[in-house]
Amino acid sequence: MVSCLDFGDDIELDGTEITGKEMNYVSKLTGVVFPDGTEPIGYYFLGSGIDRSLALKVAIPEAEKEVFMRNDIFKNGSNSKSDYHFAQKQKWWKVEELKDRIDRALELPKLKFVECILGREDGHLHAYVTWFEI
Repeated sequence: MVSCLDFGDDIELDGTEITGKEMNYVSKLTGVVFPDGTEPIGYYFLGSGIDRSLALKVAIPEAEKEVFMRNDIFKNGSNSKSDYHFAQKQKWWKVEELKDRIDRALELPKLKFVECILGREDGHLHAYVTWFEI
């Protein structure tokens, strides 16, 4: 008996290629809600493997920082630095350059995990959201 797993596609998008569809998908998977005025910078979805993974980088408006910090991951997530950087080869992945960095991780049901890193890059507020399943 031979079985085939149904694999999806890998998707890489930059800036204006990222639509509300991708932003809503990230929110659905992670529970992270993005405030008005959030600008997408990079989106990387690995759907072709057994364990799917997703990374998103956005610019958060300074005036919306407190709204963004109301997300569950900041209230209930652990204060732990991510060591799962499958997106580190993306040109927009600059986590190590962040200043005033806040790292959070949260385990979701069914062996899924979300991490969020918030900090300043070039004087602007950026958030990196990663999600993966094992």
